[in-house]
Amino acid sequence: MKVSPRLNLRILGGFEARLEPRSPLVLPTKKTRALLAYLALPVGRPHPRDKVAGLLWGDMPDAQARGNLRQALARIRKVLPRPADR
Repeated sequence: MKVSPRLNLRILGGFEARLEPRSPLVLPTKKTRALLAYLALPVGRPHPRDKVAGLLWGDMPDAQARGNLRQALARIRKVLPRPADR
């Protein structure tokens, strides 16, 4: 059975996301970093897309906010490894 790497987030005193034992993940925008932190804390809590889009892009029309959320989620998925097969 494969074990997924552990994701460590540092959100106080600057942002850093790291998959142990690798180097830090490169997340290109502040909103993408904020999204990863928001989704990770607290663990196991569902996050409705409309709520998250409103939190991060509340100053934009709903359709544009949802599009930005999709793009940010795609960026996060691109830098994270696929979950280990169980």
